[in-house]
Amino acid sequence: MLKYFSVFILAMGLVLGGLVLDADAVQAKDYLNIAYGSDPVSLDVHVAPSTSHYHNHIYDTLVVRSGDGDYYPGLASDWEFADDGAVVTFYLREDVWFHDGTKFNADAVQFNFERILDPAVASPHGGIAGPITGIFVEDEYTITINYEEPVAALLYNYSQTFFGMQSPAAIEKYKDEYGNEYAVGTGPYKLDVWNAGEEIVLVRNEDYSWGADFYDNQGPAKIERLVFQNMPDEMTTLLGLQGGSIDIANIPTPYIEIFEENPDVDVQLAPVGRVTYLGINSSKEPWSDMRLRQAIAHTIDREEIVQVAMNGYAVPNPTPLAPGVLGYDEDLHDVAAPQDIEAGKELLREAGYNETDQGWFDEDGNELIFNIWTYSTDEYSRLAEVTREQIIKLGLTVTIETLESGTLLSRTPDGDHDSVLIAYGWSDPGILNSFLHSDNLDRSNRVHYVNPDLDRLLDRGAVTVDPEERARIYHEAQKIIIEEAPWIPLFTVTNALGVNTELQGLRRGPGGAEPRFLDAYFD
Repeated sequence: MLKYFSVFILAMGLVLGGLVLDADAVQAKDYLNIAYGSDPVSLDVHVAPSTSHYHNHIYDTLVVRSGDGDYYPGLASDWEFADDGAVVTFYLREDVWFHDGTKFNADAVQFNFERILDPAVASPHGGIAGPITGIFVEDEYTITINYEEPVAALLYNYSQTFFGMQSPAAIEKYKDEYGNEYAVGTGPYKLDVWNAGEEIVLVRNEDYSWGADFYDNQGPAKIERLVFQNMPDEMTTLLGLQGGSIDIANIPTPYIEIFEENPDVDVQLAPVGRVTYLGINSSKEPWSDMRLRQAIAHTIDREEIVQVAMNGYAVPNPTPLAPGVLGYDEDLHDVAAPQDIEAGKELLREAGYNETDQGWFDEDGNELIFNIWTYSTDEYSRLAEVTREQIIKLGLTVTIETLESGTLLSRTPDGDHDSVLIAYGWSDPGILNSFLHSDNLDRSNRVHYVNPDLDRLLDRGAVTVDPEERARIYHEAQKIIIEEAPWIPLFTVTNALGVNTELQGLRRGPGGAEPRFLDAYFD
């Protein structure tokens, strides 16, 4: 009922919105208004726990991954691996400059990699970089990186914005202000201003001439300014998209059909390699008891979640990897716990809890309460409510706490949470090393899960180059994760992007997620 009421309110608001908008405000222009849901932790990609399209347009990477998943030269014009696969040499472009006028070269690459690995910086992405044993500048535009052993996902990892090249001079000059007041890369756009809580404005880099080959345009972007507007309120965003004051925004699933009827908005649907999951803090009592996590898993009905919370625009998925990712296997669906409330209650009894009319209590009279942290957006709030309604069928007391995304991600290393209801997007199974390996408890292992058997599998998967063998390794790793339930995967999402129909040349990033604007222009 709430969903249909919201749709009614939206429809009324769209009609009213059309009466008050100034038509001149939505004529062809040389800037883009893009809605985003919450401020980043930092514009410094080495320390930000997650990145978005404002980061992607400030920074370039050594390797670029196209929308179809192929790898292209980026800031590196070429690369080669030694015979053992544990040494890679990057040959760099010689015509690239940072936004502050300093030269991009091998010294800059060495600085960036050493900073990511520096414990004092505490980058959450150090583990993704691989077991680096040495970084050697061969000449001004050649750099060699040595590893303890081969890194199977090396090109994939280095194509991620976490490894965007940042100006050493700017980092050293601005110190603590870097990432807040200043962000200096080599990308097609430069930071103009970040008004926290309001907007991030990027301006075209007029000197840009090194776009990847798969773009039609390798030179300066065609659109002068990107204005990212902080719009955490879902309805405000949708009204802006409808009225033309917003050119690009994600459309929550309950409203997709409404916008498909709007001739001024192009709804671009794309299956995204993103898995939404309920992660349970496996090092926090009492959830360190696997039986309690398994009991929660027995409450989940993924079909209902997809239909009710996502309006059908998702694919139920009980595995940690998305379809299309190496290692994804439908056979693992049979390993997942089926919805069986009585089986869940029996697990709670085995763990020493007694059921009463008021809830479940241990032998000392302490009530078992399950708290869910999730993002403070309407879509995640809906998802959390549907998930909560399933879990309380056990007779548990379940509470929900909504947090801005940056706050939630930055607080998980402290381990104060019971669970997180979030998502990740990654197209290589090596991401499981980052999220579930015990080496990353102080960073990206948000569920504080420790399992030596899983660690050994993840270590093998990280260095196994043969795809078939690597898929077998991650199959076994996923089986452990599903059975011990530090993660309870829910679904793989379909992303709906609403785009002003006058905007042409928009590209989507790998996995169909974030837009790329180098070719974009207004017709």
